[in-house]
Amino acid sequence: MVIPGISNPAVPYGSTIVVTGASGFIGSHVVDQALAEGYKVRATSRNVSSSSCLCEHFNKKYGPGSVDLVEVADMEVDGAFDAAVRGTAGFVHVAHDMTGSRDPDVHIPRTVSSAINALKAAATEPGLRRFVYTSSSFAVTQPKPNKQFTVTTDTFNQEAVDRCKQPNPSGETVYSASKVAAERAIAQWVQDHKPSFVVNTLQPNANIGPLIDSEKQGYPTSARWVYALWNNDYDSLANDKPQHFINVQDDARLHVIALAHPYLQHERIFAIAAPVNMQDIIVILRKLHPTRHWEDFPNNDKDLSIVEPSKRAEALLREAYGSGFIGLEDTVRGNAQDLARGYLGKDGRD
Repeated sequence: MVIPGISNPAVPYGSTIVVTGASGFIGSHVVDQALAEGYKVRATSRNVSSSSCLCEHFNKKYGPGSVDLVEVADMEVDGAFDAAVRGTAGFVHVAHDMTGSRDPDVHIPRTVSSAINALKAAATEPGLRRFVYTSSSFAVTQPKPNKQFTVTTDTFNQEAVDRCKQPNPSGETVYSASKVAAERAIAQWVQDHKPSFVVNTLQPNANIGPLIDSEKQGYPTSARWVYALWNNDYDSLANDKPQHFINVQDDARLHVIALAHPYLQHERIFAIAAPVNMQDIIVILRKLHPTRHWEDFPNNDKDLSIVEPSKRAEALLREAYGSGFIGLEDTVRGNAQDLARGYLGKDGRD
């Protein structure tokens, strides 16, 4: 299979591409989508043994040799990705050290080093044609409930950068600033070194949807939203502000489009579908499972931001795959189906 709307890809179908963070929620879907479009994947992992089950899953689904694993224990070390990049035609850098320090003087340089090391490795491979970096919508703006403002392709979260120069920034703010710094460092590196390959970046918001293997992966980051609501664990979501979401499968498709689309060059791709809050998800869960009792969420704040560049991302999905963003109901259903299998009785009823 190939991408229906891309007949002449920048990275030829059948090529091997690098995907970092391949065992994570987003990374595993990028691997799945790339394999579905006929690419081979060299997946990096901090610990090969812990990721071997996922590799086996994909090789069983797509055939032996579809995925091979390379261990990259420390992304910040010079030459960390040199072995992984050999013989590849594309590089998708999804991995981010989510366990890093809340100290901006530690975490921000780590994030930048990881991105630049990946670029340097890509530049050593003469056949490499595309580099895709997974940034974040938090590099654009953090959630600001009940405030209306407009986001453009030139918007950066300078507020987070400035806040990190003051004492005790939040972990969310440090993460946001690290992604701003990484994007700016990538742009500067490209300007200085003028590589032969194209660099695109993605700015995804909260990813929701099915997991590749919920038993092995658990429910990380925003995937836990539906999980927590399903289990009536509203308290754990008290600090999660309303924001935009994207179905993780759409996010993965946009990563592959950024890799393959011949005319998509040096762009920021806002993988951001629509606003959501916890009450919106509860309303859908009530519809999908009406016999269960669902309490209203105590906070019904809204994300009122207007994300103009998301229109471009949806247009790319339509061009490549024939349809736009997956809606919230189908997205929540993707999470709920796994949860329902564990909750429903043998007769299939709630």
